[in-house]
Amino acid sequence: MQLDALIVYSAAGESRQIRFQPGRLNIITGESGTGKSSIIGILRFLLGSDSPHVPLGPIQNTVAWYGLLAHVGEDRFFIGRPAPAHGVTTSQAMLSIGENQIPEFQTLAVNINSGELVDYLGGLVGIEENLHVPADGQTRRALAANFRHALYYCLQGQGEIANPDILFHHQNREFQKQAIRDTLPYFLGAQSPDALHKRQALSELRREIRRETLRLGEARDARQLGVGRAAGLIAEAKASGLLSTEVAPSGAGEAFELLEAVLAAESQLLDVDDFEGAAETDILIARRADLRASLREINDKIRGLDEFARVGTEYSAELNEHRVRLATIGLIPDVADANANCPVCQRSLGDASTHEAIEQSLGRVTRRIELAKRDQPRVAKARAALTKDRNEVRAELSDVDAALEELARTDDVRAAVQRTWNHQSFVRGRIAQYLDTTVLDSDEAIATLERLVEQLKENLARLTEELDPEALRSAVTSILNIVGRRMTTLARSLSLEHAEHGVRIDPYRLTVVADTRQGPAYMDAGAIGSGMSWVGYHLTAYLAMQDYFIEMNRPVPRFIVLDQPSQAFFPRDREAGGDLDELSDTDRNNTLKLYKLMFDVVTSLNAQLQIIVFDHADFKDSWFKESIIETWRNGAALIPSEWVPSTQSGS
Repeated sequence: MQLDALIVYSAAGESRQIRFQPGRLNIITGESGTGKSSIIGILRFLLGSDSPHVPLGPIQNTVAWYGLLAHVGEDRFFIGRPAPAHGVTTSQAMLSIGENQIPEFQTLAVNINSGELVDYLGGLVGIEENLHVPADGQTRRALAANFRHALYYCLQGQGEIANPDILFHHQNREFQKQAIRDTLPYFLGAQSPDALHKRQALSELRREIRRETLRLGEARDARQLGVGRAAGLIAEAKASGLLSTEVAPSGAGEAFELLEAVLAAESQLLDVDDFEGAAETDILIARRADLRASLREINDKIRGLDEFARVGTEYSAELNEHRVRLATIGLIPDVADANANCPVCQRSLGDASTHEAIEQSLGRVTRRIELAKRDQPRVAKARAALTKDRNEVRAELSDVDAALEELARTDDVRAAVQRTWNHQSFVRGRIAQYLDTTVLDSDEAIATLERLVEQLKENLARLTEELDPEALRSAVTSILNIVGRRMTTLARSLSLEHAEHGVRIDPYRLTVVADTRQGPAYMDAGAIGSGMSWVGYHLTAYLAMQDYFIEMNRPVPRFIVLDQPSQAFFPRDREAGGDLDELSDTDRNNTLKLYKLMFDVVTSLNAQLQIIVFDHADFKDSWFKESIIETWRNGAALIPSEWVPSTQSGS
């Protein structure tokens, strides 16, 4: 991917374009405050970030849309983004595929978001499906490299190219350093294209191993514990009558067959519903109640007759006792005696009327006694009949009680039958559950499972080795050593500090390290000094990496954008625009060396790399003059002066 044109549109519909030359060195030289330093932020915005991060001033006040013409091979496209307000982010974007010309302002319209734009650009440059999975024990999430990550190796801002503490673009931003570490292996090609599929296969393989290992363990347990577990069920089956006590299985297979036979056999128990004693018991209980009621009634009648007889007897005895007492004292004379007197009152008893009265009274007493004696035979007869009935009732009641006792014994048998039935049902249920949940594999089946688990583990070991983080780090180191050799050659051409010993990129610290006799010299630790070395190592690192990306056809855009690589030599308060008279011969020569290196590398790569540089420097060498695409001095700037009421520019 290389850039063809950067366009800014004003709210009035005017456009300002900067045309780039693909496959060549492109230099925009000019004064400070002309907008050069804002271009990297604008390019990042057009390539998928959420804001152009331009300062307050003419750019923010006048630009309504940003646009970019670019191409990947023969595929050309236009990207447009509406300019957000200062401090505001946006995901709105426009993508026009196959576009060769700069669209008119009125045709600009949002048709995509930044996420979709990044996916399209990533696919266009060849970023495949990938995933970096952190090593075990690390808590950060897996990260897939995308087009935004590829820009780490394409851009160098003004505060980055001469900064010894950082090497890559946005390396000092939050989480970006780790993102560079995680995605660098993919862009270098150290991580194979099918690594994601291998990781998915690895996850599935681990799940399958767990599943088959569990099956194997269960099969082995069933073989080892099957007889013992089945023996308990067989003992219960014997105790409940489901199996003969003579049965003795010799192995797990025979035990399973016995238990299956128990389930297949029908129960030989007498059905408890065959007993009809319940209805008979109810009849006998009702008859016993009737007999007991009859017995009570008969007893009541006998007691009544006995009471009647007792009263009559006592009454007759009382009358006789009174008669005897009267006769004893002479109150009842045998014949009428005219001279007889009453022994109590001494009145004469000889009066005929008195004697007659006594006789009449005694006669009534005698008749009453006779009547009482006459009722006694009838009472005795009635009592004898009742006694007979009572004996019959008692006999029948005794028979009923005996019958009920017999039925009670039958109910005990019935309950025992029910308990046996319940026990057998319980045992059969346990046997069914055991057989349903236990699979007894053959020796051959277990051996097959063992071979399968072993094969799966071998595949796991192979995949794990291919995806081993140590192997990945080793591959990254190996590739960076190749990059380091090219980087060393470029650094020696610039006579950079420690270049004679060999330099390379440290993939963990993300800095340049020189291998000296005193040990490794890290740029971010201050072991490599001077502005020329800082800028030079940034430049050589980027050029060497792009050289490798191109050679290995890695999915990284084929351009580098650099902002003010000469800043290490130009004083901040310089007065002239691109005049180099203020510089010493050494600084002038070093600056020229940097640009000549860029020019030579681009030329050697046969238009496969595009370099865009914004700087103050302006040399008179023909190759430098040919590389200048715009000069921003004497009022020329990114934003045309006519767009701004009072001519201002924003860097």
